[in-house]
Amino acid sequence: METRSAKRRRLSLLQDGTGDHDASSGLPTRHRRQISDLPDDVLRHIFTFLPIKSIAKTSLVSKHWAALWRSLPDLDFTTIESSDRGISALEKLIMSNRPNLEFPQGFLKFLYIVDPEQDFIRQVLRHRSRSPQPRDGLRLLRFCAYLSFTRLNNLMRDAFRHKVKTLDIEVATKDYFNLPKRVATSEHLQAFRFVSRFPGFRLPPLSTMKNGFRSLRKLHLSGVILYNQPFLLDLFTESSFPALRKLSLSRCLGLEKISIKCGALESVVVKNCSKMNFLEVRGPKLERLRVSGCFPRGRHMCVLNIYAPRLDVLDWEGSDVPDHCCVHNSNPAIRVSLGFLSIKVEDIDEKPARSLLRFLSRISHARSLRMDSLSIKILGNMDGLEVLRPFENLAHLELSTFTGRPYIPPLVSLFMNAPFVECLHIKLVPDHNMRKNQLNGNLAHLWDESVSEEEKQWEIRSKATGSFLDHLNVVKITGLLDCEEEVSLTKFLLRHGKSLNKMILCLEAGKVKDSILKKKIRSRIVEFSKVASKAEISFC
Repeated sequence: METRSAKRRRLSLLQDGTGDHDASSGLPTRHRRQISDLPDDVLRHIFTFLPIKSIAKTSLVSKHWAALWRSLPDLDFTTIESSDRGISALEKLIMSNRPNLEFPQGFLKFLYIVDPEQDFIRQVLRHRSRSPQPRDGLRLLRFCAYLSFTRLNNLMRDAFRHKVKTLDIEVATKDYFNLPKRVATSEHLQAFRFVSRFPGFRLPPLSTMKNGFRSLRKLHLSGVILYNQPFLLDLFTESSFPALRKLSLSRCLGLEKISIKCGALESVVVKNCSKMNFLEVRGPKLERLRVSGCFPRGRHMCVLNIYAPRLDVLDWEGSDVPDHCCVHNSNPAIRVSLGFLSIKVEDIDEKPARSLLRFLSRISHARSLRMDSLSIKILGNMDGLEVLRPFENLAHLELSTFTGRPYIPPLVSLFMNAPFVECLHIKLVPDHNMRKNQLNGNLAHLWDESVSEEEKQWEIRSKATGSFLDHLNVVKITGLLDCEEEVSLTKFLLRHGKSLNKMILCLEAGKVKDSILKKKIRSRIVEFSKVASKAEISFC
């Protein structure tokens, strides 16, 4: 029912001659025409911000809008949001087939159930088939659905009829199947992302793979079954993927050995392949390599071979130290990040320590290096740190480390072998087995003029780290002031950092909550003696 105020406003517009209305849309004709007068490219860009069902409704406005809908280059069906009732029914359906399966938060909310009689996705694709299509075809098709392999195969077949360039599919299905051959044989497909929430799909035969993917530039596979498939050593080659630039493999079940040798590759990501023990990556144009959750501990002879002269970023996360490591890289600006699998102190022996030293020697030309606390712990439980190869090109060093006397030798060894570091970032990690002298409101050690045992250990090694201290320009320490050992490191760097311009100290949230206590801590640290008079101390 129209309110009085709305009626007065409508009559006022009509009297002004500016309120002509379209009976079908209810919108002022002048405003509707202003939108329709926009260039088609602008209208299609506006469509990218709308849910796909809302875009479909615009086809009712006019023939022009209907033509825009039929020629829309990007079809993203992940904006179809399921109702709470649908999500509940879907959970029961999935759990009845695959119990104890975990999904990302919010995944089921956008998981589309393909109805054999009312398949909205296929209806849209068929509707486009009956209309004149742009020469460029379909630029993007993206959907997340629970469906059978037959339905999936039909959808993919329709997509390839429209010369789809980017195919982004996330599926949950109870079927086991091979990836359709037309994925490999498509002449137009440039980017393919396929995620199976139920690990149940396999790659096509090698003969199909070797003769396909001529135009593919980006490939992401997750949930693929790769048990007993030795052809993986010959699959990712220049002949099979001549245009491939980005490759991502995730949760590949049974993947133990893989060789990647594609000449156009720029980025490779391999993660959560828990059985992998052999990885070879060769790429003259490769710039970024990330390995995460691979190389399990306890496997015999894990091998890593990297031949990438232009490699700029190497991320090694949550994986064991490889027994054999060969890195051929000549890029002086390479940035390396190392984070290894958790290991108990009693399990650290000479083998992982020697493997870590070999790994570090292969990346000694790095410009930036980040090491996790486990790396420091491994180095701290071995002798012969003097064999560590110098990092003479290193300018930025980031360390996550425990505190206390056992960790001073490995830190000193790193400082000695990184003589030209300008920026140092230390993240202090609490070691619950060695905590002592906690603050708990007692700041006695901050005002104590006597030299602690930790300070003595640092002072003994000041000459050995002379070059490192002479070039150090910026220091940032986070997680500070949990125990006396942390303060001793701060004092040492201030006392001997001749070129130090700035020190940033971050008190760990939750450790020091009292605001008055914080002020006392800050004021006392500022009073610490420092060799560089221009050094500025700031807090965060």
